[in-house]
Amino acid sequence: MKKLRFRLEAWLVRGLLVLLRQLPLDFSSWLGGAVMRCVGPMLPAHKVARRNLELAFPEKDSAGIGRILSGMWDNLGRTAGEYPHHERIGREAGRRVELLGTGFIEALAAKPRPAIFVSAHLANWEIMPIVGALHGVYLSSVYRRPNNPYLASVFEDRLTHPQMSLIAKGPSAGRELLRVLRQDRPVAMLIDQKLREGIPVSFFGREAMTPSAFAEFALKLGCDVVPTRIERLGGAHFRLTVLPPMEKPDSGDHAEDVRSLTQAATSLIEDWVRERPSEWFWVHKRWPD
Repeated sequence: MKKLRFRLEAWLVRGLLVLLRQLPLDFSSWLGGAVMRCVGPMLPAHKVARRNLELAFPEKDSAGIGRILSGMWDNLGRTAGEYPHHERIGREAGRRVELLGTGFIEALAAKPRPAIFVSAHLANWEIMPIVGALHGVYLSSVYRRPNNPYLASVFEDRLTHPQMSLIAKGPSAGRELLRVLRQDRPVAMLIDQKLREGIPVSFFGREAMTPSAFAEFALKLGCDVVPTRIERLGGAHFRLTVLPPMEKPDSGDHAEDVRSLTQAATSLIEDWVRERPSEWFWVHKRWPD
């Protein structure tokens, strides 16, 4: 029964993506946002998002929280509507993506070396690999494998260049990341979701289990940690900011250095989320109950 359900779910998702791919990109983005603004508040995840927002912004009233929630569902719907149009976004990146901080990308393309691009589930977080490939930086992105095995290839479809790759979270992810970095290739990691194997650092004034593998690898291999911010500038238009590599602590205490670097990156993401709260993925259970 479960296998049949997974197959039906995969057919539905694939059919929807085929349909959206036939639409103009801007309309597909708008449609996704419009649908999710209506459907999102009826989903169980809406309660999770509201609770997270109330914890993060205790000073905001119910109306203020409601506006952020509406914007969040719009952004998530738009991101879904843009999913089958990644190649088109790449072709039209010159007018759709404002790119700031090109110096590091150009230097990395000219002289490859290991680097870890860290970001969060903000705006359309798929933009960085797309734009990186256009500039000769081909990222291996860490992702969570879908529960439905018949949807695995849907994730692979987002690779817009043959030199890009995906690394599934799991027992073998660490070995694969190490292999890629030792080949002087860059990786991309989203570090804003709770992980049991992470470490506790402060996020919006509360302890949150946070992925620290990026810090472990950076300190072990001496590679750059490059914060990367995505913002939505209205519709299917974006700003991608590649910040200078972060300063890596060197106190002599490895565990403390990992914690310090993880905290610094998490604090930076918190600043981004505070500026544009409706563009973050609030539906994830970020803090313990």
